[in-house]
Amino acid sequence: MPFAKFVTIDIGSISAGATAERSWESDGDYQLKRIFIVEKGGATLNRVEVTVRKDGEMFTRDYVPAILISHLNNLNPEINAALAKGQKIVFGIKNNEAAARDLYAVLELWV
Repeated sequence: MPFAKFVTIDIGSISAGATAERSWESDGDYQLKRIFIVEKGGATLNRVEVTVRKDGEMFTRDYVPAILISHLNNLNPEINAALAKGQKIVFGIKNNEAAARDLYAVLELWV
């Protein structure tokens, strides 16, 4: 299966102690290979919690620390989940850091 594209979802700035939720609806049939969380200014993600679901199916049991799926982690786990056209990926983010975090979620899609 060949690489298709990256999709970047702008989560935006999340204040210390705050939460945010953003989603993306698939424009085609893909394999979701990996998810990356990127802090736009390079700040740490040690205390940022992420939940990910696809049409109600949770990819995270409770949450995953964002540092585990950071673009800086060369051991970022492969998900390899089917993503059909029209299905939604939803990110829930909780920022437990002492300052705001400005984030992107990046999807690595294959066909």
